[in-house]
Amino acid sequence: MRHIGRKMAGLLLAATTMGAAMIAPVASAADDAWPSRTMRVVVPYPAGGSADLLGRLVAKKVNEAYPDSRVIVENLSGGATIIGAASVLNDKSDGHTLFMASDNTLNINHWLLKNPGYDGDKDFTPVTVLNNYPHWLIVKDNSKFKKFEDFVEYIRANPGKASISVNTIGGSAYLALDHWQRVNNLDFLIIPYRGSPPAVTDLIGGQTDAHIDVVGSSAMHARSGKVRPLAVLQSTPLAEFPQAETQSYDDPKALTVRANLSVVVRTGTPQAVIDKLYAVLKEGVKDKDFVQALDSFNYSAVMLEPAKAREFVHEETARYGKLVAESGLEKQ
Repeated sequence: MRHIGRKMAGLLLAATTMGAAMIAPVASAADDAWPSRTMRVVVPYPAGGSADLLGRLVAKKVNEAYPDSRVIVENLSGGATIIGAASVLNDKSDGHTLFMASDNTLNINHWLLKNPGYDGDKDFTPVTVLNNYPHWLIVKDNSKFKKFEDFVEYIRANPGKASISVNTIGGSAYLALDHWQRVNNLDFLIIPYRGSPPAVTDLIGGQTDAHIDVVGSSAMHARSGKVRPLAVLQSTPLAEFPQAETQSYDDPKALTVRANLSVVVRTGTPQAVIDKLYAVLKEGVKDKDFVQALDSFNYSAVMLEPAKAREFVHEETARYGKLVAESGLEKQ
């Protein structure tokens, strides 16, 4: 038979329509049932830091929106955030597990680690880019460098003598500093540390000339007068530290650091659930407690919608890939 009779075609169309009608309510019911069990917010850093505080606020806002659901925070630190990532990927793709993901998690580990165990671009789907991580270049308070350009001129006049520390090798600050050094043909030492506290301690003690840090990690030392910011490494000035110079994103030779914290879920999570989570967080960051938390670290809310957040993550992965390749760092 080379064609289907009208009656048979009608029956097939009716059956197809019935099948679609039967499938649609099932999917809708599954979305409507969310959340149906305890939810987790996984923070791949120790308790007490800014990512932990924001993770707890995310948990609080979700719990307020869905009071019948229990939302817990788990701090699974270590392994360049891989331990936390593995825990999220071992759970179901149903929106009950949220992950506070950094640039290292989503964009950098892929280029620096031979086997991170996941692909940040493919295995995670962003709910939103939550906030930025502003960085600055700081010196000890009695440093002879009063302006950013003073420090640059000293580096040029004294090749190989100046030292700038960063919190880790291969992180966003290290890669930005390495790029700035090369494009400006500058000769200075990049000193990696294991975190901000020892790096700032050595800066204050005079062991290094300058340090690039997340503003929220060393703002207390700036407030107490132990360190002084020479430049905020972004285009937007800081309201709390208006005296600090800024660096332009539009200048390819400027020293800028772009780092962000995102809320992501395992890929495969229903879009309807992702949209619900985004709606909760979009409203949540307007609340007084969230605003105060962001202000205390000099962070700014970004709150990209899911589709734009996904595009941004792809773009950042490509950007970091280029920086890693230029740096000469090999996969470990």
